[in-house]
Amino acid sequence: MFYATGVTESIEGCSSAVLDDHRGKFAVFSGQRLLGVHNSLDLAMQSVAAAFDGGILEDGTTLLINEIGEAPRLRFIAEKTLSVE
Repeated sequence: MFYATGVTESIEGCSSAVLDDHRGKFAVFSGQRLLGVHNSLDLAMQSVAAAFDGGILEDGTTLLINEIGEAPRLRFIAEKTLSVE
């Protein structure tokens, strides 16, 4: 399984207090950079789409959306590669 470079280490390096404060929320990472934490997967995906559409993120940027928790139930990797008109 592929993981964005450094993301797994960033998630696993979080203190238990951070995990407790954000457990069940969804973190969006680009490499080792945390882009945001959202209350739902839908909100996380909407923020990613808006960042691509707004030119904040370049096409081809690989992102990871990860449910926050000791044993996350979801890891979603996204990469925008072409625009649909």
